[in-house]
Amino acid sequence: MNPNHPMLMLKESITRFLAQHRTGATDFADFTSIFSRTLHATPDPPIPLLWFYAALQFRQHPPSSAAARDLFHLLASCSAARASSARIAALAPLLFVLHRLAPAESPNAKSEVEGLVEGVVSYCSIFCAKESCDDDADVAGLDFADLIRVWMVDDGGEGCVEGFFPLVGEGVRKGIERGCEVGVLAGVVMCEALLLKLCLAFDNGAPRAEQEKKLMASAVQTITGFRSFRFLDTLFRTMLEPVLPVTSLLGSENELLLKEVLYNSVMTIEHSFINPQAEFSLYANSLKDVAITWLFVAELAVQSAREKGDQGKAMSFINAFCRSCIPIQLINWVTNQNCVGRNISRPNVSTPIALIKWLLVVQEQGFAVFASETAKQINFMFKANFFTSRTECLFPVIKHFFNNLDKNLLLNSRNGEDGADKLDCDVEMLDTVDTVNSPAADSLRTVIHGTRKRKEGIEDDTKTQLKYMRCQFHENSVRENSFIFRQQ
Repeated sequence: MNPNHPMLMLKESITRFLAQHRTGATDFADFTSIFSRTLHATPDPPIPLLWFYAALQFRQHPPSSAAARDLFHLLASCSAARASSARIAALAPLLFVLHRLAPAESPNAKSEVEGLVEGVVSYCSIFCAKESCDDDADVAGLDFADLIRVWMVDDGGEGCVEGFFPLVGEGVRKGIERGCEVGVLAGVVMCEALLLKLCLAFDNGAPRAEQEKKLMASAVQTITGFRSFRFLDTLFRTMLEPVLPVTSLLGSENELLLKEVLYNSVMTIEHSFINPQAEFSLYANSLKDVAITWLFVAELAVQSAREKGDQGKAMSFINAFCRSCIPIQLINWVTNQNCVGRNISRPNVSTPIALIKWLLVVQEQGFAVFASETAKQINFMFKANFFTSRTECLFPVIKHFFNNLDKNLLLNSRNGEDGADKLDCDVEMLDTVDTVNSPAADSLRTVIHGTRKRKEGIEDDTKTQLKYMRCQFHENSVRENSFIFRQQ
């Protein structure tokens, strides 16, 4: 091994460690000694180097809250010279360990784990507001699978991303498998810390209303404290999954309650801290992706409330949508794209699904709304999980309807209002069809066929402009906090 090349030495050491472990070896003091000297000799040790050394140290003692506390101290102290995002990302192995300690039956053991999780939350809150692109390539030089095998070597398998990052969604894990930036990994750590904190806060003996109120307060406080768009991206994408990855800790019934708590939380907090400050100029596309993901989460929140028959909550979510700065930000971004000879009409939308439909139509007109890999995954996931499972056969009908409208439907036109008004009531009905049952789908088909018949009577349907449902946007207050996502 060549100590002058730490990353090469690390790859060789991992290979040797795994080979020796397969032969039944239990003493790895030589590895520990070598990497201890390397870490002390390296002012800014790379995260993979730190994780390997931490794994060697942690396995010297039985898993316990005391060992986890020592691990926390080791990871924090050895990354103290790094950028803020790297200091948070370095804690990923600690969340893996705490997740395994969480099901402890002893009240004292559970209390100790809760204290450590709260310490992680506080630690992340201190540093997450200073997100930077510094050192973003830090973990790109080594396959995550190598380090995960070391941490999970006693599990009898080769280890997997799902096992090492148990509290994030499948889409997030796939991104990690392909290799991710340190900032993204920091967002994963914060998301896992939030979910683990909420899982530990469950009290099975408390009344549901009281428990929901307690969890809501904790969730809002933590989410607001994590002023990080990387965290929000991970949380929102995890919330788009059909089931939150917490059933192993909570069970199915409590998982549903936790999801409702998260819906309430992300719809009630303000997101104005996602702003175009100078240090975020490199993240314009990422900010747009976060806004798009929030939009889909908002629609799922509305649908969840309606499915439970809670129309009051559904309306409160819609009102929160209208008050939020995010919809106008997305509309600004789309309508300000530079496309020669093409202008996009600004929609009036009062529900998340109305804005989603508008974005889908804009995408089909050739505008890069879902251009990034993240946005494509979000779009695909939402279509698969929402339009198929929740509104069976609804999306193909909607898409068929929009495909039969003229190609220039969203472009500024020279026609008067009469032709557009003939479509207005039909599109309004389409926007409000959100139920799952077959009668709703039948009604939708009736609306579509009726629209076609009336469209035939329009003198020049190539000049028709689609009009969306009128709404009461709080334009003045929203625009004060709005900005345009500029493409790079």
